[in-house]
Amino acid sequence: MVKKNRSTSFKGQRVTPAGKRYLEDRAPKLRENPKDCLLLRSTKTSELCSRALKAVGFLKAPHGKALTRRRENLKPMEDASHAESLCARHDAAFFAVGSHSKKRPNNLVFGRTFDGRLLDAFEFGVIEAGAEEGYAKMIGSKPLLTFVGEWEADELAKRCKNFLADFLRGPDVDAINLAGLDAVYAVGLRTDGERRIIEIAPHRLRLAKAKAGGPVPDATLAPSGAPLILELRRDHKPSLELWKIALKQPKALKAKKKKNIKTTSLGDTVGRIHLGKQMTNEIQTRKLKALRKPRAGGAAAAAEDDGGEDSS
Repeated sequence: MVKKNRSTSFKGQRVTPAGKRYLEDRAPKLRENPKDCLLLRSTKTSELCSRALKAVGFLKAPHGKALTRRRENLKPMEDASHAESLCARHDAAFFAVGSHSKKRPNNLVFGRTFDGRLLDAFEFGVIEAGAEEGYAKMIGSKPLLTFVGEWEADELAKRCKNFLADFLRGPDVDAINLAGLDAVYAVGLRTDGERRIIEIAPHRLRLAKAKAGGPVPDATLAPSGAPLILELRRDHKPSLELWKIALKQPKALKAKKKKNIKTTSLGDTVGRIHLGKQMTNEIQTRKLKALRKPRAGGAAAAAEDDGGEDSS
């Protein structure tokens, strides 16, 4: 007896259960999936460029996917349609393309897409390719990022910092376990004349119990591999309309403002309580003779007695 495939529906479309799970995974969400990166190779690549692609895959692990087949006419700085279609097919938000030519040797192009379109891209020249064996970190750990240098000097440096922070930050999490912090990426920027040199140096973070017995543990850093050193060559600026759309956040994710609650500069939460008019004359107090109000008749009689005594 032939077993029939079960069918279900997704937004009015009849699909199999496996197809429904696939479409639900690709559908828009309040919190998107972790941003994967496609590692692509052009028709011609150098050994230094191939090693740099491997280092980028180690930095993005486990959210990096390498496509081994070489692809012709893969020039995202001139025409990004081929890279956009590959990212849409593999559900990836980033791509890295390695190429080598006489005009641009050891070339590495990083790109970021939004809604299936190229948002921005940066072209680098590889100086040092980083570690070939990978970097020491736990699978699924979220690295700490530190940016060293004058990243706020001009608009190009600011946009490059924004791109690298989004590329290296890892998945979104609700809470962080202190014992799971094991990787720190130090991203430095230095200028050599008109050249901009960017160095991505992964470090291993080791936490130990504080010797003084305090709540903050002692932290030590040690290099976990050779750094990836790149030279910034050119960039592709995002369109203003697409950039504004990409920055929008769903209303459901925005934190609701709590009334009469604020946080001080020291991190303390202060609340304000509003009370109605306090009727102090109706508060029940101890019945002391000194606190009693004199009666109207009793006060007049006391005044007459005082006057009679004075006249006598």
